[in-house]
Amino acid sequence: MVATHDVQPAQGAPASGANGAAGDVGGSPPALAPSPTRGRRILVRVIVWGATLLAVVAIFAVWANRQLLNPDNWSSTSTQLLQNATIRETTSDYLVEQLYANVNVENELKSRLPTALQSLAGPAAGGLHQLAVEAAKLALASPHVQEVWRQANRLAAQQLVTIVNGGKGAVLIKEGAVTLNLATVVDELAKRLGLPNVSSKLPASAAHLTILKSNQIKLVQNGGKALKGLALVLTIIVPLLYALGIFLAAGYRRRTLMTVGLAIVLAGILVYVGRNLLINQVTDSLVKTESVKPSAHAVMSIATSRLSEIAAAFIIVGVPLMAAAWFAGPARLAIRARRMIAPFLREHPDWTYAIVIGIMTLVFIWEPIPATGKLAGILVFLALAILGTHLLLRQTAQEFPPDVAPGPPAPA
Repeated sequence: MVATHDVQPAQGAPASGANGAAGDVGGSPPALAPSPTRGRRILVRVIVWGATLLAVVAIFAVWANRQLLNPDNWSSTSTQLLQNATIRETTSDYLVEQLYANVNVENELKSRLPTALQSLAGPAAGGLHQLAVEAAKLALASPHVQEVWRQANRLAAQQLVTIVNGGKGAVLIKEGAVTLNLATVVDELAKRLGLPNVSSKLPASAAHLTILKSNQIKLVQNGGKALKGLALVLTIIVPLLYALGIFLAAGYRRRTLMTVGLAIVLAGILVYVGRNLLINQVTDSLVKTESVKPSAHAVMSIATSRLSEIAAAFIIVGVPLMAAAWFAGPARLAIRARRMIAPFLREHPDWTYAIVIGIMTLVFIWEPIPATGKLAGILVFLALAILGTHLLLRQTAQEFPPDVAPGPPAPA
């Protein structure tokens, strides 16, 4: 963990700059700040690292909420699944097996052949099996079938959300079951094989894959509501705890800010590691057939891809916090950099704010994380950037007042 006390200023730095760098982020001399007690230091550490543990839980909760209780995200992920070649191969085998197990393909072919050729229906049905698998792969790769698959998955996800919301919603829930309708996909496959409409001949267990049974409704409702509440509460609590830790760290806030940045980065890294463990453990524990494991691994990787996005967002937020804390500190390179920009900051504060806002605008256009593309996230990040700029202007004004010539950089 980053130490929570500040070091002595680098040789050659102005006295006021040393105090500003070694004190709070705002540049107030340590002599004016209350001397932190050992108990307060411990409390700050507990708050910061406790918030980090909650942050890891929050990442998983937010991911589960976005993945399971958002029909658009669910359908988007399901489309990505079907776009994976390994998953398409396994799905093709399943669909063809269901087709042959529940439909008399030989009789269907016989009914479509001339009387003189009906004796060839049996051998044709057998030879058609492997061709059906290849045809299924091509069918599942087509945009039309993938759109049908996406709509079916979106409907299933909407059913789940409706159940979690107590049955309120646009989708009618019959007996509480959530099913994935595969009949249309099988029909598309049958057409490509030259077979008539066979979806009506498929049993319910084959045409509609049950995702949630009626006796699981109460559990899903309670779990879904708890998940939504947990994601919301932790999203609010974690930033507040970090802010509280920095507020209580009077006299060494810069060091605490660096600790917070490090903790946020560490939370993202822990989630990356946890995701890999989750993928491997689920694949090994639930799938016993070796030939199916590659598909299961691909499914888990795609299903948890949003988890990586959220973890990456934490890292992207944590690194600038660490950089800002370092730049405000007593490191010789940081002092040289502040000395160089001090005249411009002092003489052109308006331009300084304009440059910062311009940089943030480019970040919002780039949208490296989802939060930078939402109004609430834009306002928060913009406010933090302006606050940081204000603190930097105040610190450099204290370190390098107008009557102090910039001079050459301090010797290394």
